[in-house]
Amino acid sequence: MKSMTSLLAKPIRALRLVTKVGISAAVALGAMLMPVSPASAHHGWPGFQTDRLVYISGTVSSDGVWGNPHSQFDVILDGNLPGDTPDLTIPEQLSDPEDSVRVNAAFAYGGPHKELEVIIAPPAWSGRWGLARALKVGERFQAVGYINRTDDGLFRPVVFWYGDDAVPVNQVLGNELPVRAPLPK
Repeated sequence: MKSMTSLLAKPIRALRLVTKVGISAAVALGAMLMPVSPASAHHGWPGFQTDRLVYISGTVSSDGVWGNPHSQFDVILDGNLPGDTPDLTIPEQLSDPEDSVRVNAAFAYGGPHKELEVIIAPPAWSGRWGLARALKVGERFQAVGYINRTDDGLFRPVVFWYGDDAVPVNQVLGNELPVRAPLPK
């Protein structure tokens, strides 16, 4: 004769399995329905058109925000952008020929905006890479980077140059571009 414990073991195991599956399904459904916050939308590179580097140049036009999670400001674009990136110093972190050739070959911005919102690395990272302060309104700014996929007025550089001396500032973690897309033709 089987004990009461052995008779109940199979239904209890089945109940535990159903509970685990139910909880997993509820967590997955919750994750799918959770709205994406603006902060998570701009973190990382997947939100940007990483198949095409773009060169911009202009003048800082707002104080913006110097802080975490990212610093932001606006740049009024020059009226006459060159066809591609002018001859500028490439930061050491992007000096690998596979990266520097892509930065130098970036086509000039050809979008509809005369002003772009620029989002850069937080102060701790930008400070390590050559910019230890907020940029000033009226300061010269050049950059190579990506346009946001859903907001074509938002630009995120992989490298930028500031001031009349065009001081280079890396903006990528590690020592290579987030994506080594094919060179423009």
